[in-house]
Amino acid sequence: MKNFSRMALKICVFSSALILAVMAAMAHILLDASREALLGEMKLRAEAFARSAREAFLPELDVFNLHLAVNAMTREKAIDRALVTAPGGRILSHSLASMVGEQDDSAEGAAARTAAGMTAARCPDGGWYIAVPVVAGGGRAATAAIVLTPGSMAGALAPMRRKVLYVTLAALTAALLGTIAIVSWLMRPIPMLARAAREVGEGRLDTEVTWRSSDEIGLLASAFNDMVRGLRERDRIRSIFGRYVSGEIADAVLDGKLPLGGERRHIAVIFADIRDFSVLGQSHQPEEMVKLLNDYFSLMTRVIRARGGIVDKFLGDGLLAIFGAPLPAANPEERAVRAALEMRWALSAFNAHRASQGLVAIRMGLCVTSGDALVGNIGSEEKMEYTAVGEPVNLASRLEGVNKRLGTSAIVSRKVREATAGAFSYRDLGAHAIRGWKDPLDLFEPLDPGDRGERDGASLKNGA
Repeated sequence: MKNFSRMALKICVFSSALILAVMAAMAHILLDASREALLGEMKLRAEAFARSAREAFLPELDVFNLHLAVNAMTREKAIDRALVTAPGGRILSHSLASMVGEQDDSAEGAAARTAAGMTAARCPDGGWYIAVPVVAGGGRAATAAIVLTPGSMAGALAPMRRKVLYVTLAALTAALLGTIAIVSWLMRPIPMLARAAREVGEGRLDTEVTWRSSDEIGLLASAFNDMVRGLRERDRIRSIFGRYVSGEIADAVLDGKLPLGGERRHIAVIFADIRDFSVLGQSHQPEEMVKLLNDYFSLMTRVIRARGGIVDKFLGDGLLAIFGAPLPAANPEERAVRAALEMRWALSAFNAHRASQGLVAIRMGLCVTSGDALVGNIGSEEKMEYTAVGEPVNLASRLEGVNKRLGTSAIVSRKVREATAGAFSYRDLGAHAIRGWKDPLDLFEPLDPGDRGERDGASLKNGA
């Protein structure tokens, strides 16, 4: 019973209740049949009583023999009392001696004395009054009657009732034990499947259910194993896929949430690259430069993802990050600026670590823009990539040259500054000509919290 599950208990209780109801109905039917059989038997006893009483009237009334017949009848089961009445209703013999000579005024007795044959009438108390004419000397000499009360009938049926009860209890016990055994046998794999499901929920995709049968439980176990294999394959694909695109994009593609072609979204973009990377490469081996890039990109990717962004692509020593796609995000500009500031802090820690190892520090330039762009799957039939196309992406790549010229480490466009004026402080860098743009664009430098910097007359703090 230790491993007896709640489901098995519910099934056993339900089946037991059903069996009990069926057995109760059968017991009721059996008792009704026994009651009818008893009544039929009592009618035969009444006829035998009438024949016995008839002998007491031939050749003339023998009261002693009549009393013997009456007393013999009262010893029969289910009979409460017996009596013989004259045609006028006077009691000639009664199982109760005190009633001899009294008048039988009962309605059942009166009806029986006028009936030509046997009568069986229900009494007001639920009993029976069964009477048979006593014919002697060519005419009706008397009426012999027996009376069955509910108590006397219950006493006569008690042995049968006990037998039915014993049989019902025995059948119920056998059915209950049989149900428990069958249900326990059928439910054996359920705890195993539940444990396996919990393990899969915890990420242990090496779980497998070993159960060999051709019934529905076997089909369930097989389907569970197929599901786990599918999850393993999906996890493997996601792991491989996630090395070439961001995890968010991989999830969106695998979940079918990424529409083909593209869709218009409001996004924020970060373009970052390493300053003087070509010069740095002239004094270092290629293996050293690859390790530098891997360490740098890994660090920046963690910062970007922590703020809800994705790395769209790596461009040599640069990277392009998107906020607000592939899934919508609230305040993409604020997320992007906060990520840009944290990227600068992370680079400082990165350079401190390199300095402790005797390696040169690197510098980074950041540009943050925002606007509407088309994001989605773009490419050829043979190869596609998820990327963004539009003004914010183009502007971010163009601003890098201005960033170098101004000697700043991070700049943002006016749209970004206006969307985040309540969250960050900026230094106004003025309007600058941008290649590909007809009019000069206003640019701003985000300041670290607590750093007000040296501002010009047009410098802004918190959007002021």
